[in-house]
Amino acid sequence: MTSYDTNELMQLDASGEQLPRVPLPHYMRPEHAVESPTGTFVLGHKNTQLNDQWQVSEVNTEGEVLRHFSGPLGRTPHIAVDSQGHIFVPDSDNRRILLLDAHLALRRVIIDEHQLNDRRPCRLCYNEQSGQLLVGLHVWRDGVVSVFDVLER
Repeated sequence: MTSYDTNELMQLDASGEQLPRVPLPHYMRPEHAVESPTGTFVLGHKNTQLNDQWQVSEVNTEGEVLRHFSGPLGRTPHIAVDSQGHIFVPDSDNRRILLLDAHLALRRVIIDEHQLNDRRPCRLCYNEQSGQLLVGLHVWRDGVVSVFDVLER
């Protein structure tokens, strides 16, 4: 879990007990975070030092920043990661979904504004077994879920 107010990542174990919190740098305003296959955390956040520019960053369990991806990138309300460390990022403001590699380098735009019917992606769920990405789309007063086949063959 992320906390916008305290700049921390909070984790719970399988029984719901809180694990040690991960402090984040003061300039990060986290939106969402996931644990990577290597035990680090990948999060979407605003960077207050860069005029609230949105970034995707990787931090270790001590909150030390390992790397950033800055853009061009709009709001990143959610993130999904596969077992190989590929990172799916909804770029809500630009109505697209990006695929980053495990080093936060842009591989490509995997879903564009035309495929999203010019709607803003806000939530992601990647099913690695089927290769499908479920995308929650923000629609005025309603939500829509679209399913995309993103498995590379």
